[in-house]
Amino acid sequence: MTTRAIALTSAAAAALLLGACASQSGGLSTAMSPTGETGSVGRTTTAAETVNRLPSPGSYQLTSDDLSLDCKKLTGRMAVRIVQIRDYQSRDQATMLARGIQTAWKPANGGRGEGSDPGGRYAHDRAQLEAYNQRLAEKNCANFDLSAELDPSAKDPPRTRPLKKS
Repeated sequence: MTTRAIALTSAAAAALLLGACASQSGGLSTAMSPTGETGSVGRTTTAAETVNRLPSPGSYQLTSDDLSLDCKKLTGRMAVRIVQIRDYQSRDQATMLARGIQTAWKPANGGRGEGSDPGGRYAHDRAQLEAYNQRLAEKNCANFDLSAELDPSAKDPPRTRPLKKS
């Protein structure tokens, strides 16, 4: 290896290690007083939030805004999200090296690292769809057959199931 190749390899390894350290800062905290001074009195805040600000993959808690949406808006949001994530299983994914470099680079340069965990993002979006679909059912609105609509072979626009008349 040439000196240049060794230097580039070392720099890439250092960036990956720094990214790994930055993404594990969730357990770090500093004690702060209400005025912002560091000390033993006051509230505890996390030192840094990096990489991903999404809730844990596979969970979604409806917000007050979500709860106030009518059937038409919920259905519209779901249709858009279904089309966005429908091909996730068949889409080419970034390599681990590319995601590692992105994880290291984004926080170091002021970014939030969005996109560095596509599996987590998919799980979050899927959980959001499940929660919205449940909300549609609670409101007695037509809802979606998510397993059929999220099938990568589905090419038609998402359609709701007809309401059962009682």
